[in-house]
Amino acid sequence: MFSIVYKPENWRMRNNICSKTCFFSAFIIVFSGIIFSCSTASLLQNKIPYKTDSLYVEIEKLGHELTLKNKVPGVAVAVIRDGKVAWLQSIGYADLASKKPVTSETIFNIGSISKLISAWGFMQLSEKDLVKLDDPIDQYLTRWHLPESEFDRSKVTLRRILSHTAGLSVHGYGGSDQGIPLLSLEESLNGKTKRNGETVHLISEPGIKWDYSGGGYTLAQLLLEEKTNQSFATYMKNNIFMPLGMKHTNYEWTVEMMATSATAYDENGNPIKNRIFTEKAAAGLQTTVKDLAHFAELSIKPNYHQLNKVLKPSTIKLMETPVLPSSNEGESGLGYRFMNYEGFRTIGHTGENAGWSAAMFLDLPTKNGIIILCNGSNGDRVWFPIYQSWLKTIK
Repeated sequence: MFSIVYKPENWRMRNNICSKTCFFSAFIIVFSGIIFSCSTASLLQNKIPYKTDSLYVEIEKLGHELTLKNKVPGVAVAVIRDGKVAWLQSIGYADLASKKPVTSETIFNIGSISKLISAWGFMQLSEKDLVKLDDPIDQYLTRWHLPESEFDRSKVTLRRILSHTAGLSVHGYGGSDQGIPLLSLEESLNGKTKRNGETVHLISEPGIKWDYSGGGYTLAQLLLEEKTNQSFATYMKNNIFMPLGMKHTNYEWTVEMMATSATAYDENGNPIKNRIFTEKAAAGLQTTVKDLAHFAELSIKPNYHQLNKVLKPSTIKLMETPVLPSSNEGESGLGYRFMNYEGFRTIGHTGENAGWSAAMFLDLPTKNGIIILCNGSNGDRVWFPIYQSWLKTIK
């Protein structure tokens, strides 16, 4: 079994925009007046007063301390117990300048967690018999083809792409500045969106080893567009998000979403513009903690009626099953990654983009889970200690 080791760096406290005292006081005001409204309602619905839930109280304390220390203005958390959302919690600011608080309806970019959710769209193609999981993907394409190489491109299949065992290049993407016209998928696959010009191509024989590839998901995005004659974002909205009731989830930065979006902040706590992605399937999804928590519920307990014919429960179970080979670097199902932080095996994904950081951990045997969304580049220093607190309640 592979192991992911998290080694936080020793960082000294840097000067905040205002003093810690002022910033912390502002947090407390928001906390008492606004932030807990949705969390309290959820807890009371489950007949658990939030003040008696030790994890809720611990995360509240941690959230305030860690966001201040690491210059991450806000964090949204969802905890799932027995396959259902137990409570939602929002701490800090969606935007510092306007003092807009984070709520359960605040939009966050979730980085590579996008891949996990994109996989639902790709697997729907399989259920519709538009593609076969183990057929050569190149035979379905007309707009672009994998370049010839010393490796056998006929072994590049959708199953291998979704499990990072297809031998493809391009680990990840950085996105583009707003206001610049997005390049096409074909241009991206040809390396035009990468500063180093890295193209999507075979770097090892497919099916031989696990090697994380955002480039593979961009190739799958092209496959979906070719087989459906729709843009990826449109197809996912109409065939995945709307049927699941995820009304605040989109691969596009729509005007409506921008109005309720958090502001992204860099590692120094400075606001930055949202990056936009040609490679939407790999890194370009925007959502709320509430929508993502519902998605996590369906991952833990695939409910036939709630799935609304998006996918079969048996398909989701297949996606949550490890695909060989794995390696010391990683192990995946179809979209879902297996993770081993602190020696505890979970399934889900993490995500990092400039100004954003997110994590989703699901423990299928106990039907527990946690989701943490942050609007700062240092967000991993916030979500990891919160994960550790959650883990103590599972172990």
